[in-house]
Amino acid sequence: MTVYWVVWDAAAAWIVDRLEAEGSLPAVRRLRATGSFAAARPPRPNCQTPPSLATLFTGTGTERHGVTGFPVPDREGPVTGMSSGFGPKFPLVPPVWAELGLRAAFVHVPWVFDADGAVAPWVDAAVEAFSRRIARPGHLRVPTGAKVQWQGHRLEAVPGGLLFDGRLVRSAEGWVERRFSDGLGTWVRCLEQPGGDRLFAHTGLYHARFAGADLALVEAMRTAPVFAGESIGPSYRTGTFGPRLVEGGDGAAEEVFLSAVQCAARAFTGAAERTLAGHEADLVVLYLPITDDVGHEFIGWCDERSGMFRPESAAVLWELVRQVYGWADQFLGRVLDRADQNDTVILTADHGIVGCAKLVHLNEPLIEAGLAAWDAAGALDPARSSVVYHPANNGSLCVNTLDRPYGVVPPQEAGPAMARAMAVLQEVIDPDSGRPVVARFLDRHGVPLSDGAVPSVVFVELHHDYQPTAAPAGAGPVVRPAAKPGAHVVNTGDDRLLATFAAAGPGIKARCHLGEVDNTFAAQLVRRRFLSSLQKVDS
Repeated sequence: MTVYWVVWDAAAAWIVDRLEAEGSLPAVRRLRATGSFAAARPPRPNCQTPPSLATLFTGTGTERHGVTGFPVPDREGPVTGMSSGFGPKFPLVPPVWAELGLRAAFVHVPWVFDADGAVAPWVDAAVEAFSRRIARPGHLRVPTGAKVQWQGHRLEAVPGGLLFDGRLVRSAEGWVERRFSDGLGTWVRCLEQPGGDRLFAHTGLYHARFAGADLALVEAMRTAPVFAGESIGPSYRTGTFGPRLVEGGDGAAEEVFLSAVQCAARAFTGAAERTLAGHEADLVVLYLPITDDVGHEFIGWCDERSGMFRPESAAVLWELVRQVYGWADQFLGRVLDRADQNDTVILTADHGIVGCAKLVHLNEPLIEAGLAAWDAAGALDPARSSVVYHPANNGSLCVNTLDRPYGVVPPQEAGPAMARAMAVLQEVIDPDSGRPVVARFLDRHGVPLSDGAVPSVVFVELHHDYQPTAAPAGAGPVVRPAAKPGAHVVNTGDDRLLATFAAAGPGIKARCHLGEVDNTFAAQLVRRRFLSSLQKVDS
């Protein structure tokens, strides 16, 4: 018996349901026809990827696993201190696979490798690259006749393309793999520019690591396509590849963006296919991020409930969303083909996604009220700040009490300081609508605050279509249009943040809609599968 656990990042239930109803996801339809499905609640108060994956994999809430965002605010140290939510000290409770000690294989799953890059003896094979990023995806302009350097590699504009370390990358051939050493490489593309210049686009530079007891499977993983962890969203949003469709573009920018997403798809599915072909593991966990990429860049423009909705572009952009989800569906189909009647296949997502029309720079009103201050480098200055919207950007508002280095607020004054900060933020108004942007405040458990004592850490829930940022506003307004039309930070309870879920296998009812479940359900299902199997063996 094997359990295959597939994770699509940010695959919202509302998106999957709509695409499945259109007939665009045959593998999802096949899985639902033989099993049960639901919409799954992500964690509160924060539903960014790290806390949502921690909830998914441990079967516990944030209050137990301790992951509250991409960076997690430190409980000791300066109020602005933080550490990675994907770091080795998290989650505070083990993922279900560590608890059970199963023979397992993992494709780009966090919390499998330890701080020294080793894996547990029960891990047959694992590959992971996100934690060893050297350079983010991006671009570099190469003037005609110039020679430039990127990460120690030589680039030169020549007729027909670019010389990359002396090898020609033709402008007509699309994305090309460049493997530099074991586990290190990138995808590159040459784009012609007016005047003869070249644009060198790349998917970032990551150093993948491989380990496990099944040496043949580990070696097979090494032969997968070069890792690409995400698409080139920042370059796309700034108009590097031309104007976006919603800005009057002709679709050329979307072609470049989507083709980079396809590089990531090839990297992840390539590693997964090698795992499916050669594993003997009891549990196989396969992660795929491409649904998150397309959601962040397109979904708000297709979301009729969002102020970002663009009816003139929605149909074309929805087709691009359909295309990427179709790649993910093909990936699921390969898993279903590999599984037999004794196996269980689980499809999950960490969270959903909603349209985002505006960003709110929450520290600016705190600074204007004298509650916080920037330092000379443009970062929050803990020595001069009483209350800050934390630079972890996980939704939390924190009082800088004296029990911290550089603390300025006596413990007995923490409640009044937080109350003042909350009052300041409640007065932030969107100048376009004339309405407040803050909906309410939540405690560490995601429960709305009621009358009584005010804690020293609260989470700020904004109204729909607004997302928080800890970045300085600079010369711009506190509330401004968002460049990225899809988001998920504080869990507002919006049903668009519900994740997709489906499972099929022995004993699981076919064509059964479970309604709404908690996203701890998948780990509980895995646990029950293997515990019941062990009990049968013991008996």
